[in-house]
Amino acid sequence: MIKRGITLLTVLVLAMAVMPADAQPIKIGFASSLSGPFTAWGINVRDGMKLAIAEVNEKGGVLGRPLELVERDDKNNPAEGITTFKFLVEREGIVAGGGVISSGVGLAVAREAEALKVPYFLTMSGSHGITKKSSRYTFRTCLPAAPTVLEPIAEMIKDRKYTRVGAIFADYEWGHALKASFEKFIVPLPGVKTQIEVAPVPEKDFTPYLRKMQALDPELIVATGHPPGNPTITRQSAELGMKTLVVGSWYPPEFFVQRAGDAVFDRYVDFSCGDIASPAYQKLAEKFHATYKRFFDHNAFSGYVIVRMVADAIRQANSADPKAIAAALRTGKFAYEGYGWTLSYTESGDMKGVQPTLYTFEKGSPPGGINPGANWRPKVLFRSPPSQPYVPTE
Repeated sequence: MIKRGITLLTVLVLAMAVMPADAQPIKIGFASSLSGPFTAWGINVRDGMKLAIAEVNEKGGVLGRPLELVERDDKNNPAEGITTFKFLVEREGIVAGGGVISSGVGLAVAREAEALKVPYFLTMSGSHGITKKSSRYTFRTCLPAAPTVLEPIAEMIKDRKYTRVGAIFADYEWGHALKASFEKFIVPLPGVKTQIEVAPVPEKDFTPYLRKMQALDPELIVATGHPPGNPTITRQSAELGMKTLVVGSWYPPEFFVQRAGDAVFDRYVDFSCGDIASPAYQKLAEKFHATYKRFFDHNAFSGYVIVRMVADAIRQANSADPKAIAAALRTGKFAYEGYGWTLSYTESGDMKGVQPTLYTFEKGSPPGGINPGANWRPKVLFRSPPSQPYVPTE
């Protein structure tokens, strides 16, 4: 019996306090969206991280210590993101964190990560202003920087010999960056006619913009620069009888099918950082679905590789110190079965040799157990050759 008002909980807390450091968990932070417009993205990142942590711990952890995931919701708000990341670093003692979706949040928190000197991972934050020449603790994992996003589309246009390409961009930072990318990689292609339209971010009716393109009769419409409009552009182009593919903005596939309906089939094209046709990807996707009852999309895969990279960087550095982890990340190469490319980094944390898969949707049951009960499956359209890394200008 424990006396003098000392509770069993107090004893356990005191015991934990005197445990040797190498017996305590190594904490990794999920600091991304669990509410707001990017919830579907954020939940998949988090659960991909959970899957990887379970796998690492099943094999004995890292340096004899288990990994532990600590979750915080950035609420898709830059100020909340900063508060969240500082809390995870200063109060929870994480050695790395991230999985962020919003470019606005990523831009704000990356500055904090650099000041705190703790590795911070981006999943879908594509703003090229996030990484600077001086960045040493910010790393991209899935979506490359905006100025290079459309390079794979240019390669697909050349490969499939398209000659008529339209584009719709949103009137905000991401849209402007993608417009510049379109003008750099696609407009100069020999023999390719292009047409650009710019629409407000909250636009709900794209038929006026699509009708302007009907004279061009595009084989491809690049809607990557207007993420909110992707489902509507896809659906309304079908309603207008346009025989065109529509390239989207790295949407979670399940979420997009729900929003766009049958218009997705053999019409909508999107990106993935997974090699979705490979047996290794399908095996991992089956494992993810068995646990979380959702499709293993690129966001989930990003979360998965964040944890795997942190674990491998700790092993390479033989240290769980955040500075040592960041140094190992910048100098190492990280290859994971089923991922689209080997992850390696420039000094600024931008990815080298990005090779996204471009896929469309077809009707039919998906293979194996990757998405039981669904009436759709991804179909690979094009595998991009390695692209050049983004180089910050300042």
